[in-house]
Amino acid sequence: MCGSYSRFSEELGVKVTRLPVSSEGLITVDALKEAIIKDKTALVSIMWANNETGLINPVKELAEVAHENGALFHTDAVQAIGKVVVDVQDANVDFLTFSGHKFHGPKGVGGLYIKENLQLTPLFHGGEQMGGKRAGTVDVASMVALGRAMELVTSKESLEFENTFVRKLRDKLEDAILKLDDTIVIGKREHRTPNTILASFKGIEGESFLWDLNQNGIAASTGSACSSEDLEPDPTFVAMSIDADLAHTGVRFSLSRYNTEEEIDKTIEVINKSVKRLRAISSTYVKGE
Repeated sequence: MCGSYSRFSEELGVKVTRLPVSSEGLITVDALKEAIIKDKTALVSIMWANNETGLINPVKELAEVAHENGALFHTDAVQAIGKVVVDVQDANVDFLTFSGHKFHGPKGVGGLYIKENLQLTPLFHGGEQMGGKRAGTVDVASMVALGRAMELVTSKESLEFENTFVRKLRDKLEDAILKLDDTIVIGKREHRTPNTILASFKGIEGESFLWDLNQNGIAASTGSACSSEDLEPDPTFVAMSIDADLAHTGVRFSLSRYNTEEEIDKTIEVINKSVKRLRAISSTYVKGE
């Protein structure tokens, strides 16, 4: 579950266990088996795909472990829908959340899947227009647009496009990044969504790097977009026990189906120039150390 909600749950007296990630950046079945307490753990909540690394967790297997131990299973599929096949019945999840703007739907609208016969306490009480699950006037236009966007991005043709054309652009950008000295990309590309790169450039402060990119019309973020102004070490790097010098330099690139090869070429050129410039003025960077 997200950090703010887990902290709120703890304030209410709920015991929250945070699962560690493997050296590959994934939540493993073994980690869940070790942490879960049979018939006492109420809910397991895990991202389908990580919002920073793009790494895809084994949701189906994790849900099975949860159910074997009497727990319900929720997955945050915000980063996964439209990038990989998301099948709630095959994965046998109890709850699934998603957001429209991540697959070219409107901003400000999302959805919650609830398995049949399961009950939830409403966050907002009042009104029956959403089955008593949420009060408030329904935004019909956004809901229709959300549904249409989901139809488009989950089609066989769309998913194939993401996993061929978009993946090809992502890999081209990633290959260029990895040619630079003292640079890493988190997670094996075959385990990630086809559009995401989380890279670290040793000797370069992430915020300075973002400034150079922004000046050239390139949008990126230091880790997750919702924390792009956070100057703390990237939590994903910290969780994976990556060198502290690199934990401050994580930059996420998220590609879209609307990106072009010309844009990738420009981005590579700007990255190369920026890395060279920032390392040249760094007081701490020494090549290969």
